Amino acid sequence: MEHICSTKEGLTAFRLHHGLLKKLPEEIAPFAIFGEHKFGSTDQILLKPVIGSQNYDAIVIDKRTEPSTETYIEITQAHEGGNDYWRRCQLLNQGYVFSNAPVIKSGKGKNLQVSIPETATPVEEGVKNELDRIVDAANRKANKNYPDNTSLIIFFDDTKLSEERLKALNLPTLDDFVKKNLMNLNLTFTTLYLVGCAKVVFREYPIK
Repeated sequence: MEHICSTKEGLTAFRLHHGLLKKLPEEIAPFAIFGEHKFGSTDQILLKPVIGSQNYDAIVIDKRTEPSTETYIEITQAHEGGNDYWRRCQLLNQGYVFSNAPVIKSGKGKNLQVSIPETATPVEEGVKNELDRIVDAANRKANKNYPDNTSLIIFFDDTKLSEERLKALNLPTLDDFVKKNLMNLNLTFTTLYLVGCAKVVFREYPIK
């Protein structure tokens, strides 16, 4: 990622998720952070991203057993949908963007105009927005069929959401939030992982 973003053209393609670069921040980076947390430093685990239309995004090959085992990973983002694209556009054009400010749209088609005001929002709003996005991400994967031994990674922004902020705002812990809002969904996975983009928060939840 550092190499790609070292040129203006590469930075533009990365920020706008052109072509296969869309896979890099949305699937490969979350998968790599997951592997670092889950397995640490070892040459006995092979993390294999799989690009295509299959109903999983990656394979974990565990060589610590004989014979080796394979499990599947589905990866999804806790993001705000189409507005995420407009934030990335402003970040590219202006060098900054207010992550929780409203995305204001006017007009349609070629006349569409988008603006994001330089408006700070309360920390509490950012935390609750991120929690809502995690629920939305899980709902997008509910009631779908996946191969046996498939786990789900939900990748989210742990610069906005942390146990410390939840505690300061007198909100339920992340574990309690997941138990109440996600474990009652029809998630046909063996395990749910919450993986933070800042590499701080990592949670693993077996699904019965």
